Amino acid sequence: MSILILTDIPEWVRPLVDILESKGIKVQIADDPQEIVANGLIVNRVSSLLAARDKARADRITHSLRTWEAEGRSVINGSFCFQTGYSKLAQAKLFIECGVRSPQTCLAVPGGRAIHGQAVLLKPPAGGFGRGIVALKDGEPAPDGLFSREEGWIEQEMLTAADGCVHRIEVLGPDILYEARSPIQADEFNYCLAHPESDVTLLPPHEIAPKVTEAVKKILRAARMELGAVEYLLDENDNPVFIDLNPVSSFHPKATAILGCDPLDATASYLIHRSAGLKNKGQR
Repeated sequence: MSILILTDIPEWVRPLVDILESKGIKVQIADDPQEIVANGLIVNRVSSLLAARDKARADRITHSLRTWEAEGRSVINGSFCFQTGYSKLAQAKLFIECGVRSPQTCLAVPGGRAIHGQAVLLKPPAGGFGRGIVALKDGEPAPDGLFSREEGWIEQEMLTAADGCVHRIEVLGPDILYEARSPIQADEFNYCLAHPESDVTLLPPHEIAPKVTEAVKKILRAARMELGAVEYLLDENDNPVFIDLNPVSSFHPKATAILGCDPLDATASYLIHRSAGLKNKGQR
């Protein structure tokens, strides 16, 4: 049994690798698709940050993922998931296709505006930790020289969360692990939940509204995402408005108390189960 992990930031996956290896699993970590030649389950853990730094390399990784899929190899968070994860415009399109609510989103206009009559968030096509996001008032143009049209920056309708929180649903396979609610801070767009801030509230799956659970599972199927998170805001009628899809998210340190087990242990068990399924079916 072999698990092959593709990542641009090896230290991010080391805790997971340690658990897998402690269970007798052979694991290979690679930052270049050409290094992956052995048979086994391929797990894509390449962050959207890579696309922001090196779009050409991200495109090469997408090509490799697509090639493996065409060859019949089993890939977790494959080419479609990866491309959607690093394109805010693609995410908005996916939310619309799923029939879930999402803010109005348009391709941004360098030095101008695509959405008129309201405030917007100007966002780079890919990123993380809220990097590069700029709030623009009604009528305020995008800064000159910040980006070109070809880069894929977006304007997104600026919403007011009815409860003042951003909600993140963490998933594993077809299942929801937990929800994390984080208060929105003025002029702050970084909602990474890898740190044990006291103002983050965690909820187990049975306390999440059924309409949210149903929508999230629809998004997972459409995005072909097995690992990651989906983020949303609540409108004045307590309906979810989805704003982000993150195939490489971070577990909150307090998640163990909600789950009754370490979420990394749960992830390792899931990957082992998926890998064993390949072996039983005689697949690569």
